[in-house]
Amino acid sequence: MHLVFIVVLSGLASIDGDTTELLAERSGPIISNPVTVEYFCILVRSEEVDGEYGQALEFFPPGNAGPPEYYHPTYEERFEVLEGEYVFIVDGERRTLTAGNELTVPPGTPYTYRHESDSLATSLGEARPPAQIEEVVKTMFGLAHKGKVGENGDPTFLHLMTMVPELADDTVFTSPPPILQKALATVLAPIARLAGHQAIYPKYLDDSF
Repeated sequence: MHLVFIVVLSGLASIDGDTTELLAERSGPIISNPVTVEYFCILVRSEEVDGEYGQALEFFPPGNAGPPEYYHPTYEERFEVLEGEYVFIVDGERRTLTAGNELTVPPGTPYTYRHESDSLATSLGEARPPAQIEEVVKTMFGLAHKGKVGENGDPTFLHLMTMVPELADDTVFTSPPPILQKALATVLAPIARLAGHQAIYPKYLDDSF
């Protein structure tokens, strides 16, 4: 946890404006993923706005590779770049966003993003409605800290098998192809659960983790 604050705050030393203001207003911890090299803190929890949306402040140091490609079947995700430069790949189309740019990814649209500039990049991420996005992100980040994700931050195969039936309406990773995932999960999800795998791990959701 100390390393997270050192990295983020040293990057913020040269930033004035929205990022610093929003970080000062946060009420929860900064959460890190040591594999994909990204950090976020929650600004608006869904229960504070009657389940309308959830919002987080996201930090991407230089060299961030971003998450594996995925999509949300039932809700949109919106991004507003505050500092730095992001490269989004949305449904196969490359888009570069800089400070002040916004992007909304519609439901069912595959996408990923990464940070290619040589300074800290920050953005606001917003999901409408938030569904289980907080639980999914915290689970993946927690597993990353335990060394239980792939080299690109993607779920391990057996973890993915538990996610497919339980999160089919929330978050879908595109590799292997979703139609193959569903076929495999029919047989393998019960086995994965017996082996102790869970779609969402409650122990990673608590701020104390």
